[in-house]
Amino acid sequence: MIRHQWSASILIVLALGASGCRASTTVDYPAVSGRRVQAASMAAADSAMPYRLGAYELVFAPGPGSTGHARRAALLVDLAGGQGPVRGFMEWDHAGDVPTFYVAGGWARQRNVGDDPTTVFELALNQLNASRAPAATDPPLAVRVVIHEASGDVTLTRRR
Repeated sequence: MIRHQWSASILIVLALGASGCRASTTVDYPAVSGRRVQAASMAAADSAMPYRLGAYELVFAPGPGSTGHARRAALLVDLAGGQGPVRGFMEWDHAGDVPTFYVAGGWARQRNVGDDPTTVFELALNQLNASRAPAATDPPLAVRVVIHEASGDVTLTRRR
């Protein structure tokens, strides 16, 4: 009986230790808010599959105490059936240092959330000028940009 209690105690301690060893579920980076400054689009109305070509200019506001953040972006998107490739660039500010430019590429999709049409960009960033050494505040290789088309509000979230 004592042996059974001892092994049960060990199992409980091991389970508690193992549950504390997994990755944190908290967000490592806060979301960055911004605005759509300009947008232009052309849609093919007579096709069997909806097709839209869009261009966006986005500006982001620095967060409180931010040492590095997205400053602006220009993106082109080809949407066939509500999804398609996106490409463009992003400018990233480094707390008064010279801004860094990134080529952005990825996938976009559009959907309606209630009465709010939303465009979501999943982007991979590649530094345009790789001559300088990466700093600790460099952005990760991936970001998600969500544009609420009706209001023009934009949210950028860093991804791992």
